[in-house]
Amino acid sequence: MSKDDNSGLMDSRPALYSPTGYGIHDGEAVVRTPHTVKTLQGAGVEPLIALLEEIDGDTAASELRERVADATPDHIDALYAHDLVYDARAISADMRAADCGHMLESLLPAIPPESHHEVPARLQSLSVAVFGNRDTVSSVLSRLQAAGVTVTNGTTAEPDAVLLSEQLERSESWDRANEQWIDTDATLVKSRLTATGWRFGPVLTPTAPACVNCVYSRVDANKAGGRLYTETVTGEPPHWRAYVDSLTELLFRVLLKQVPRYLDEQFVVYDHYEQTVETPRVFALPHCEVCDGI
Repeated sequence: MSKDDNSGLMDSRPALYSPTGYGIHDGEAVVRTPHTVKTLQGAGVEPLIALLEEIDGDTAASELRERVADATPDHIDALYAHDLVYDARAISADMRAADCGHMLESLLPAIPPESHHEVPARLQSLSVAVFGNRDTVSSVLSRLQAAGVTVTNGTTAEPDAVLLSEQLERSESWDRANEQWIDTDATLVKSRLTATGWRFGPVLTPTAPACVNCVYSRVDANKAGGRLYTETVTGEPPHWRAYVDSLTELLFRVLLKQVPRYLDEQFVVYDHYEQTVETPRVFALPHCEVCDGI
């Protein structure tokens, strides 16, 4: 069987990874995207640029090759390998209308290209149980729902993710969220919009060695784990939109089993004004009253 017959990408429908510019310079293909600048070297860069010019999100890769002289399956594979395209079917029209499609683009490279078109169906089969303050994350929840994700008020029997959204630390919802996480195979995400930025984490996978109770107790016992905020956020701070975008992308990553390594059992504390990021580690509390009872 020839590679033309065997290439799983030939039936996919690639779309541009939002390049802002591309061309050939000194014999190299240079592609600029909102995320980075890619430089592709070697023979055959001309067909790569020609393919980028032809990709429209509707035309199958097999038909694109027919439009570009000298284009081969290897060129299509190279576009995927360099994260320059994804299967257009990975992002539905509803997701684009809700302005959340671009948040999936950044994590699609971690998913095999031949599985990109399965992403919408996967999202529609997943659910998030929400605890705590919903007002600050209402836009996040709307975007998840636009992607087909089921969002509940913590009533889902077997959620895939648990979101604990807090406006004040130690809200009355933290113990219920913690219990839901312990009793299921869900991944827990704790977030909070602060007066100066936001705090994500911990992201606790089902096998995490600590729970939310460990986090609160340990940070209270010694501030080495990162001081918890207690300020109430009122109004709409200037970094609110960035908070919404970042939390939406994080939840998509959690649902699709692509938790960033820098968030695995860690806090991420972002200060919008100082432009700083801190990532204190999370450790289990010895003799935790919750973990010890599992």
